[in-house]
Amino acid sequence: MVTKSFHLFEIENLRFELPSFTILSGPMAAAKPIFAQKFMVKWINTGGKAIYFATSSPINGAITNLKILGIDENKIKNILFFDYDPNIKRIEKISHGYKGNFSDENQLKYALNFAKEKLVIIPSFTLLLVGVKDKEKIVKTLIDELIKKPITSFIAVNSAMFRDINKMLENAADNVIEFIKKEDKIYIKILKFKGEYKLKEQLFDFPINLFYKTKKEVAERTSRMIRDKKKAKRL
Repeated sequence: MVTKSFHLFEIENLRFELPSFTILSGPMAAAKPIFAQKFMVKWINTGGKAIYFATSSPINGAITNLKILGIDENKIKNILFFDYDPNIKRIEKISHGYKGNFSDENQLKYALNFAKEKLVIIPSFTLLLVGVKDKEKIVKTLIDELIKKPITSFIAVNSAMFRDINKMLENAADNVIEFIKKEDKIYIKILKFKGEYKLKEQLFDFPINLFYKTKKEVAERTSRMIRDKKKAKRL
């Protein structure tokens, strides 16, 4: 039996007990990736390392966001990026890390092998599941790789899609945080949490210009990914 040692890590008035597996749930364009990026900035700036899956937005867009959020630019090298491309048959090395089709369980498992002692962020796990016949297999691969090691992770899902799959993830997670849109503001609501917090629901504070930039990038990249998947399915 592996004994895990825990410590607390505070952000947005939430004291996360780490390592932990966190699901960020909410509708499209609800700033879920930005929350994970804020956590990553503090994590990297305090000496941590991370792997980041560029799913719904490109690597350059993620790096720009991290800079705006205050990352020490000299420490960006401590992030290993995995660029998602559903057309890739075999994982390829690129300048910032690797490119692969992480809708494939073997390629996803390969990428997660790099996760030991690192923060893991998948800003849109839902996108990986689009067009996949056996979604449960991908989910089980993710869960197995993240909970059998002392890993801290943030996995964002679209609450309006694949609800049975989302439930599987939430049941396995240590923390579940819901993102709620109210007019031009985003609130976060604690549904499940093993750390410490004062308010069950609170306003999420982040640069609003970052939100609109990310929203545009996500819309463009997501639509292209879905087109590519549909085209590949017809061939």
